[in-house]
Amino acid sequence: MSNASDTLRLTLSPQLSELTRVRNKLDRYLRDGSLPDTVRCTLLVVAEEILTNIVHYGCCDDTSDTIEVKVGQENAVVHMEFIDSGKPFNPLKEAGRETAGQLVDNLELGGIGVRLVRELTNHQEYTRKAGRNHFQITKHIWPSK
Repeated sequence: MSNASDTLRLTLSPQLSELTRVRNKLDRYLRDGSLPDTVRCTLLVVAEEILTNIVHYGCCDDTSDTIEVKVGQENAVVHMEFIDSGKPFNPLKEAGRETAGQLVDNLELGGIGVRLVRELTNHQEYTRKAGRNHFQITKHIWPSK
């Protein structure tokens, strides 16, 4: 990720009511980074999908649990990391490889968000470290040649 002073760091409780606050701060950070609107909007959708999944499926009911979000821009790539203390869960392993279009064609439900995140980002990685889930994504600002 970029140097620490350029990194957005947010801590939130695992509640859906926190999504608006996070979205507003993330939007402001991405606008300050002069990202194209299409990239900024894509990253807002991705962040909302990942955080919604963490709140609904990953985090415990313990209100002392927190979710951390780190966002940085380095050269022409935006890096985002989502960290939570919920149960171990690798969304990349659990979700199939079908595209969102194939899912709509087959009218399947469940796992669509992770597939969408895969399609909208260039790289995704899951690790479990020190009892916490770490889900990282990268998005190229300009298409790769």
